[in-house]
Amino acid sequence: MIGRAVVKIESIIHYLFNFSLYFPKRVKIYGKPRVLFGEKIEFSENVRINDKVFLHAVNGIAIGKNSTLSYGATLITESYDVTNREKYMKRLHKGARIEIGDNVWIGANVIILPGVNIADGVIVGAGSVVTKCLTKKNSLYAGNPAKFIKEYQE
Repeated sequence: MIGRAVVKIESIIHYLFNFSLYFPKRVKIYGKPRVLFGEKIEFSENVRINDKVFLHAVNGIAIGKNSTLSYGATLITESYDVTNREKYMKRLHKGARIEIGDNVWIGANVIILPGVNIADGVIVGAGSVVTKCLTKKNSLYAGNPAKFIKEYQE
């Protein structure tokens, strides 16, 4: 009984302090995703967020309609600048917004890094690490780093 109460309290806290989350109709959230706010998170209609998803939204996230984030997917909008030793030693962060198009399926345990844009109709294979924009519509990407595999018909 105590475990259930804690889960409910954690969920309430996420929503009470969430002044930048936009939920249109038919957004479905399964399980217990985690969210770190900073900028706006925009969900379009019919988005599905599955258990263990982590949204690090310090620089904002937009998810297009009919898109799915599968179990354990992680979207990170901020990281350390390791290209400049001085900035890294000062722990200065760099980041950018993540944008996911319409009809996108993000597979289980995918990691999406800052500044990535994903085109409409893209499928990202389970366990992939997306480091760059995925620009070919209606395509399958997979791997670490995620690479174009093939195009498909709608």
